[in-house]
Amino acid sequence: MWKYLVIDDFLDKEVYDKLVNNIKDYKLQDNEEIHRKFLTSDPTPQVNWLFAKKNFPRHRPYSQLKKMIHYAVTKENFTHPLHDEASFKIMSAIIYLHPEKNVGTILRHKEKEIEVEWKPNRLMVFCGLEDITWHYYKTTEARYTYNYFLVNPTEIENKELKKHVID
Repeated sequence: MWKYLVIDDFLDKEVYDKLVNNIKDYKLQDNEEIHRKFLTSDPTPQVNWLFAKKNFPRHRPYSQLKKMIHYAVTKENFTHPLHDEASFKIMSAIIYLHPEKNVGTILRHKEKEIEVEWKPNRLMVFCGLEDITWHYYKTTEARYTYNYFLVNPTEIENKELKKHVID
């Protein structure tokens, strides 16, 4: 299995509650499967320390390192298909926010699958590798997450997405 970290109760209660309160009342529109609310600043600089050589000695090469941070709300009874992390993502950190119970993220290596179970304030982090970091997720209820990515902006081809890169 490729390397990943899981840290429970990652954020202190005040920061975690603020993140939850910023998004938990969002209701998906009828035609929405996933809603992303991008942030223009970093309310969680403590995530950055995770990107250290001791934690992830192997990651994709990059020429610049910036951030892309957003909340994601995914509809209930949904499966996001199996995928590799986008090539511009150097580190992916997901914090489960709301509800109390749901399905986590499933990591796949060859034929082996491991679920990073859902638990509010649980952080799951991994780095994109030159190998493939296959993963997917499912929902039983609407899923609210905080997604923090270290990105190489020179690799982002989508102009709309590129607008959400921050320092």
